[in-house]
Formats: sequence, C-alpha cells, structure tokens
Amino acid sequence: MNDPHGTEMLAALMLDGLVQKGWKPELFTTSYRRNYSFWTEFLSKRRIPVWHPHWQILRRYPWRQRYMAWRLWRRAQQIQAAFVFSPDNESLTSHVLLQAPKGAPPIFVHDPSEAGPACPHYTPLWFDACANVTGLSVHGQRQKTNAQRHYPNLKVPVEVVWPASFAPQRALRPPRSTPGPARFGQFGRMYSVKGALFSAAAFAQVIKQGFDAELHFFGDGPQREATEELVRSLGLESRVIFHGRYFWHQLDDLVEGIDVGLMPSVYEGFGLVMLELMSRRRPVIATDVGSSREVLEGLGGGWVVERADTSSLANAMIARIQCPDEILAKSQEARRVWESHFTPEKMMERYLLYWKQYGLKLPQWEPTN
Repeated sequence: MNDPHGTEMLAALMLDGLVQKGWKPELFTTSYRRNYSFWTEFLSKRRIPVWHPHWQILRRYPWRQRYMAWRLWRRAQQIQAAFVFSPDNESLTSHVLLQAPKGAPPIFVHDPSEAGPACPHYTPLWFDACANVTGLSVHGQRQKTNAQRHYPNLKVPVEVVWPASFAPQRALRPPRSTPGPARFGQFGRMYSVKGALFSAAAFAQVIKQGFDAELHFFGDGPQREATEELVRSLGLESRVIFHGRYFWHQLDDLVEGIDVGLMPSVYEGFGLVMLELMSRRRPVIATDVGSSREVLEGLGGGWVVERADTSSLANAMIARIQCPDEILAKSQEARRVWESHFTPEKMMERYLLYWKQYGLKLPQWEPTN
C-alpha cells in the first residue's frame, strides 16, 4: 500500500467508500512504509487502522504473510468482522484463505489481473487457496471468461464488478486545440509490461514522418533507465520529457499538460489509468489488453490498437494529430462515460449489491442517479 496506482488505488477507493457508508474498515498489508507511502495522509484522515509488519528485512519470505494472516484472523475474531475483502489474489491473500479458521466470516477476493496464463503476477498458492473464497469478482468480461477457465479449484461463480477512479479535484481545461505540438502522455509505473519502450519507438515514427508532437512520461520504475537510453539513442531528448514519480494531488495539473493519454501496455488487469484520464476529459489510445476494448470501444472515450505493435500505435497517434477536432469530441465522450459508469459512488453501489446477494448485513445507502 505504497504506490498511487492500480490495486493500491482500488483498495483506497474501497476504504473511502466504506468509511462514507458508515463502516469502520481496517487494513492489513505486508507492503506499507508510513514515511514513504503515497496513502499515509489519506489513511490518517479517514482514521483507518493499518496493520503491517514494522520491519522490512526478509520481505520476500512467506513467514511475513503467514504472520499477518494470523494477525488478521485474530483481529477479525476480536471485532467480529462482517467480512474480509482483498483487492488482489497475491501471497498475503492466499495465506489468509488457507489459514481461515472454522467459522470465519465470508472472504471476498477481487482478482485485478486478466486471469490467464499471460498474467505475470500469480503466486502458486492462489490456485489452491481460491477454493476457499466466498466470492470472486473481476474487472470485466474478458477476465471473467479467463478466470472460469484458469482456476480449476474455484467453487463459486465469478462476478464482474467494474472498478472506478477518484474524481478530479477541480475542472480541467480541455485538450489544446490551438496550434502547437500535440502532447501525448503516459502515466503510471514504468515496468516492462507497461510498454514505455513501445511508446518511445512509436513516437519516433511520428517525428520521423514530420509531425510536431511531445511525449511525456509520468511515473518511475525499473524501465525508466532503458526508456531514457532509447530516447537518447533516437535523438528525441528535446521532445520526450520524464517527469518522475507523482502524487495523486498533482494529477490534475499533470493531465492538463497533455492532450491524449497513452496506455501501450503489453499486459493489464483492467487499466485503471484509463479511468483517471477519462475523468479528466482526456481520451486514451490503449492497446488491446485488460478491459480497454470493453471500455473504450464498448462505451467510448478512446481508441484501441494491437499490443506490442509500434506501427499501429504510431498510426493512431498520427491520426489524432491530423484530427484535433476528434480529440475534443472524444474528450467530452470520455468524461460522460466516466460519469455514467466509473465514479467511486457507482463502484460502491455495484459492490454493495454484489455483497448483498450473499446475505450480508449492509448499512443503508441511497443509490445515485
């Protein structure tokens, strides 16, 4: 619970929503550094207790997860927890499932991955532990189909529960329509599966064909050095800007500095960065991973290209440069789609209805219009 992306953001959305509904959630994690975490102030303001190991040594050894799972079940018994929810199916979640005592409260798990052999994150324990889940939710239809095929020990139906993103803190100016370079931006962790190298290579094709454009990278990670090296080797230093790690309260200002978002990932569970951009009136060019086709083509707000295909990505970027009016139209569409389907309130309604079918006692709430 340290970074401002992906599953961590989903967990924060859930915690915030439950607090607003009058519940008193508690967080258990093996990944939390109070002086480093992006979410420290967020959790403190909402008075959410965070249970985590206070030592960082031997982080990769399973006894950390086993210990935290034991603490979770002990605490659940003390406070008579209504249920346990995990936004991922990684090591700690698997140990929680495998160590569940007799009479444990319901355990709901959300699988944030694409639920298939291509997923690079599965812990082997999950394939046994999933037999103990009360309910399993996933981000979209592609993930549901894959989970049903890929988890032979799963004993419960798989439910699609769309995620959300936090709302912008202010109204943003629309994408720039005045003359000047087209501004493309990629947000999030710079890992190999996020496709930063493909963005840089595609952008080189755009510039080679004589178009005026900029490429902005927001975020940090192990792929940054290789991406910077590629940019230098292509002679693009003056047109490609690396902004580094950012915080959520900076996102409005950063997004306002681009016209079109990029999600060139080789792999995604859903692609929550799409929603962050769409909520801020920025259309997205995404590869066909996660739920990009289900959202951007099924609902609207962007364009989908083949993954790991620099020519397809470059052609999509060029098409946007040539049709700035389409960018403005898509930016409005993107915001409408987010408001209709992907606000935090909409997500919480979906989860509350999902849990309700298992007979849980829920607080009163009024659905939004």
